Amino acid sequence: MPRRLVTAAPGEYYHIYNRGAMRMLLYFQPEMYSLFLRLMERYAEMCGISVLAVCLMPNHFHLLVRVERGGDVAEFMKRLCGRYSVIVNTILKRTGTIFEGRYHMRHVHDDRYFKALCRYIHLNPVRSAIVNRPELYGHSNYLECVGRRNLIHTSHEIITSMFGGAKAYEMFVLDGLDK
Repeated sequence: MPRRLVTAAPGEYYHIYNRGAMRMLLYFQPEMYSLFLRLMERYAEMCGISVLAVCLMPNHFHLLVRVERGGDVAEFMKRLCGRYSVIVNTILKRTGTIFEGRYHMRHVHDDRYFKALCRYIHLNPVRSAIVNRPELYGHSNYLECVGRRNLIHTSHEIITSMFGGAKAYEMFVLDGLDK
């Protein structure tokens, strides 16, 4: 495969995303969302990655991450996607790829992009017409960011501090419903 155009650097933020092969489902059973999140938490800690925002859609996922000192995005994604694929293929008694290809990664180069990306990730289920409000979707860490749940363990405090608190972030995201 060709070399990745974006190289992750410590202290920087990145939008990482991928989708299912042939745009098919990534999470074939409800408990597979939880499996992916548990693996994400484990490998993020192991590989020096802080996950700030996450949204698992039926056929794709979005992560906003910060690379910590000594962190390795490539190793994190290799472990996360590789292990998830092995477990899902075992459960479903199938073989072959689950993901469309290599994950995509974009550098988050400024605060404006950072804020827009947070809103984009957390409104993804609304924009896809799965729910009509972001708090109704359980497979993202939006509820953690607005202080209503403590189920998905991420570094979402970075988001809320950038917005001046959970309520300000909630208002920012909900303001995006009209845009």
